[in-house]
Amino acid sequence: MNKTACSNILIIKMSSLGDVIHALPSLYVLRRTYPDAQITWAVHPAFSALLPGKPWIDEIYYVDRKRIRDWSYLKTVRKDLHSRHFDLVIDLQMIAKSALIAALSGGRKRIGYWDAREGSFLVSRPIKGAHQHGHIIEQLLDVMAYLGCDTEHFEFPVHDHGEEKRSVRAMLEKEGVTGDYVVIVPGTRGEHKKWPIESWGALARRLAERKIHTVISGAPSEKEMGEQIRALSPAPYTVDLIGKTSLLELAALDEMAALHISCDTGPLHIANAMQTPLIALFGPTLPGRSGPYGNLKADVLLADDPGKETTDMGTISVDAVFDLAVRKLKKEG
Repeated sequence: MNKTACSNILIIKMSSLGDVIHALPSLYVLRRTYPDAQITWAVHPAFSALLPGKPWIDEIYYVDRKRIRDWSYLKTVRKDLHSRHFDLVIDLQMIAKSALIAALSGGRKRIGYWDAREGSFLVSRPIKGAHQHGHIIEQLLDVMAYLGCDTEHFEFPVHDHGEEKRSVRAMLEKEGVTGDYVVIVPGTRGEHKKWPIESWGALARRLAERKIHTVISGAPSEKEMGEQIRALSPAPYTVDLIGKTSLLELAALDEMAALHISCDTGPLHIANAMQTPLIALFGPTLPGRSGPYGNLKADVLLADDPGKETTDMGTISVDAVFDLAVRKLKKEG
């Protein structure tokens, strides 16, 4: 594609947290190839905190998902986006709501990744590449390869969170955590993807017996899970920070951690972007498409008979997770 036709670019990836993080390598290679382009990213506010500012993104355009069916709001969006005169729109979501934003953008050329659902192919041209059935990050990078980007080397550009590191250190010190610690995230969207709470409690208890600090993290709605784990592992080595960190503070917490352990969830992908040593627990969903990617310090433990909604996450034993955690902590020093 002619590089002169890529001077004003709109990226559409509005949700969810993990999906937005999966698109960051595409942003990296796009900016490296088009250093002078104006790049705008359309996103829902709830998932925008990790998006970097300049030089990666020139403008973040917030789309209110609660008003996306409001005709008067859509007229405002159309006016806003048309005024920016995009010459290229890249839909990295390819579902109905992202197609709607692409259609309202006024962009002359509209492309997207190959898995076009909900009629999105009627608005943006799906781009098939060499990794059509590979990891989602690879599928998105295929779109960038079509634009002439070098996709062999990439990073996850994330918003600066130096200030959040300081606030998290203070939070940890208040809880008595001054050395290495393990982050565990028991929650995930979808009950069938969760590792049993009893297993999380047993893991935290066994780590506490080794005098290893475990920091429980998650969304405010998961507060009860933190309380249950603390009840199963009441030692001071188990610390509950569920609902007490922002997304950028979670990134800071993960970046400073000795190890992260979670299932297929947004915080897993934050840890992966931070290149934190991690253990990912997978079952109904398969890591080949949405697991850790580009992190040499990542390991995956699979439940028995994976890839089905009926896959039992309880078949991942506490022994297996604990033993791997101890080995990784020793290896990382």
